[in-house]
Amino acid sequence: MKRARQYRDRVKVERKNSDGTRDKYGNLSGDWADLQPISEFWGNLRETTGKERVAAGRLEDAATGTLRLRSGPETRSINGADRITARGHIWTIKGAPVDPDGTRREVEFLLERGGAVE
Repeated sequence: MKRARQYRDRVKVERKNSDGTRDKYGNLSGDWADLQPISEFWGNLRETTGKERVAAGRLEDAATGTLRLRSGPETRSINGADRITARGHIWTIKGAPVDPDGTRREVEFLLERGGAVE
C-alpha cells in the first residue's frame, strides 16, 4: 500500500466544455473547465527524460510520464479527453486509465507534454 508521502504532486484535472461545434481543423470548440465535483488531487507523477529535437526548423521539447492517483469515483471518471496540469505544465492523457496492480486502489495514466518551442 502506498504511503501518503508518495503522493506529493498536486495535480489539476480539466475537461473541455464543448457546444458541439467544430473549428476548421475538426477540433471541438469550447473552453477548458475544472472537472466537477473535484478537480484537484494529490498524485505521484513520474517523468521520463525529455527529448529535444528539431522538426521543420523548430525546436521541440517533449516529455512523457505516468501519473498515479488513489482510485475513487472521481479519479475513475477521468478519461483521455481530459487534461492534467502538474508541475507547471499541461499534460495530455495518452491512454485509457489502468489499474496497475489489479487491486483497484490506484489508477495510472500515461501522460505527454510539450511541443514546438518558439
